[in-house]
Amino acid sequence: MDIDALAQLYHDELTTILDRFIPMRTVRCRWRPSDPWFDEECRTAKRDTRQLERAARRVDPADAAAVATATAAWTTQRRAYRALLWQKCDAFWQNKVDAERSSPRQLWQSGDTLLGRGRVPPNDSISAVKFHQFFEDKVTSVHATTADAPPPLFILVTPGCELLEFDALTVDDIVAAVSKLPDKQCASDPIPTSLLKSNIDVLAPFIVELCNRSLSADVVPTAFKTAYITPVLKKSGLDSADVKSYRPISST
Repeated sequence: MDIDALAQLYHDELTTILDRFIPMRTVRCRWRPSDPWFDEECRTAKRDTRQLERAARRVDPADAAAVATATAAWTTQRRAYRALLWQKCDAFWQNKVDAERSSPRQLWQSGDTLLGRGRVPPNDSISAVKFHQFFEDKVTSVHATTADAPPPLFILVTPGCELLEFDALTVDDIVAAVSKLPDKQCASDPIPTSLLKSNIDVLAPFIVELCNRSLSADVVPTAFKTAYITPVLKKSGLDSADVKSYRPISST
């Protein structure tokens, strides 16, 4: 199999496994950015609270003692979680004020940013087709402007300095690299990054083979060259209804 086929095999097999055990479904949720003080400790406490809530709801209503025990555990954890949020919020603002006490301007800017003041709401009047056409025309214009530019100049390397081949990667290299990835992903990933990290011992041998063959063949899989583009407003004061006010941000 060539590099593109291997990359497609990786994506298809993981998708098939996930569809078998946890089929994809569509849910409607309201997106809200996390508070700046909401750290990993808060996430863990929130997850524990949700788990106890689900456990309390699964208890047989006929078993009064079990219901009382599960409800008490959930209530205690919920109160501890709320107290933790207040503690984190208070500590964040106290540290923020202390750090920027000597710069009132910066302190006011931080307050405005956190409160959402001056933030331009997204504009739904610009279609995806219009965004695509604008960015495509912009790239075409850049190519046309630089068409007559002189060719780049290359400096010869020092005699005896050469790169004939890459060192082969090992399973340990892949495991170490994946373990350092942040727990975020985009729509092009076949599985969530957290799930990849928890199962990297199983997937690492195939990823090693894919990476080593890609390096030896000097070829990057075509699937890895695609990205999802998100238009982002350049500055908060620009017109959100004008496509020129946006820049494309890729998520790969």
